[in-house]
Amino acid sequence: MEGVTTLKINIKEILATMSPKERMAYIWDYYKFHIIGTIVAIILLISLITSFDEKKEVYLNMTIVGNGVNSEGVVQLQEQLTNKLVIDKTNEEVLIQTLNYDKSSRDPVSLAGVQKLAAEISTGSIDLLIVDKELFEEFSSQQSLLALNDVTSFDTMNIKKQESSNNKIYGLDTSDLNLLTSLEFDENMILCIPGNTKNLNRINEFFTLISE
Repeated sequence: MEGVTTLKINIKEILATMSPKERMAYIWDYYKFHIIGTIVAIILLISLITSFDEKKEVYLNMTIVGNGVNSEGVVQLQEQLTNKLVIDKTNEEVLIQTLNYDKSSRDPVSLAGVQKLAAEISTGSIDLLIVDKELFEEFSSQQSLLALNDVTSFDTMNIKKQESSNNKIYGLDTSDLNLLTSLEFDENMILCIPGNTKNLNRINEFFTLISE
């Protein structure tokens, strides 16, 4: 304790003999790393708070599962859907997220994508799902998809449909959907709805849009 007290006294004595400019220079030389660290911490805190404030509510969540998805097309489609579906654009937006997935791969990124997908489906967070035919058939066999014709009518839509034995439509071929052309999908990708989604009204708005 005596050493600490002596140090404080010595610093005070040293600063007392200096001009204001010399004091600033002395403090900067000895405490600049502490000062810089404090400033950086404050900036990060402000940035974090601002990011929370600016985060928009998700109006509609579309998740694309696969590899090599056109990122520019995703941004373009997200902006297009937000402009056409969302009224309160200041606080809400359509979210399109992509998850890397390859069933035959043990890559950590692919496995993490599968875990995230399962978690979000289980909580009803995903409104629209685009997957390849193999994964679509897997979901369909598990009866984990919502029949699209329970949400809206497809009688007048000239779109290739994935029907089941009970004449229910569970998926649409994305290559037939003009709204999704920016994603540059081939005929292997299917648009479907997770069975436990909670956003049926907005999903219906989306299907009304793609039928125009």
